[in-house]
Amino acid sequence: MFGLSSPATQANFNNSCFADRPIYGVLDILHLRLPFTDSQTRPKQAVVLSRDVSPRVVVYNREILSGLPTSNTSTVPTTDPRQFGTLGHISHVLLDFFKAIPDVNVARQVVNYVLSSQVTPPSNDTLLGMSLNTIPTLEVAVFGSVTPQDVEGIASSFTTPSGGLFFGTDQSLALRDWAMIATHTSVTWTEFANSPTIVNDNSFTDNAFNAVWNPAYLFFHSNSDATVTVGNITTGFTVVNKFTST
Repeated sequence: MFGLSSPATQANFNNSCFADRPIYGVLDILHLRLPFTDSQTRPKQAVVLSRDVSPRVVVYNREILSGLPTSNTSTVPTTDPRQFGTLGHISHVLLDFFKAIPDVNVARQVVNYVLSSQVTPPSNDTLLGMSLNTIPTLEVAVFGSVTPQDVEGIASSFTTPSGGLFFGTDQSLALRDWAMIATHTSVTWTEFANSPTIVNDNSFTDNAFNAVWNPAYLFFHSNSDATVTVGNITTGFTVVNKFTST
């Protein structure tokens, strides 16, 4: 894509290509808590970037590479450059986007939602909330380096794409470390892409958060017969009043 040469296969992790390749993501116009809807087997963690990167963003209608590592990069199409736009010149991309929505009433709901300046996802009891799977992805490519100063926060599900528990694993601890130590931001934890509430995780010394985190972490690192599920976690955060809408 974008006239770039095909990337070479790497045997080991190599960050030398970062400055030469765009970073792919999605434009979250519906304020979903996660990068993809729950029906998609896609990554359930995402970096939320600051508006300061907007001048370096190219946007287009379709999901091609933002779902890595599960995207099928062997079938990346040759695209017409007229299908791409910027946030300042996006009208033709939006036209393609709305034409791809099969129900005109859903398209109207998308417009109404965006114009109403909502800050929470569409509810499941609305036409828009029930139709999330029919709305195409607006994918973005961010050119240039993304530094910690560009990161506004991290979004994560309690679970993995396959439905297993992510919260409490070594990988989730690494995510927390990176968020709070490397980028000085926070993690917002949620159960579903359009959950009405989230849990803000911005301190390793938050006693209320740790009351739920510690048992989940021990579940993966001890020989105890105790079982921790997403239900335990959401119930725990409800008891300690950690759920919030923003």
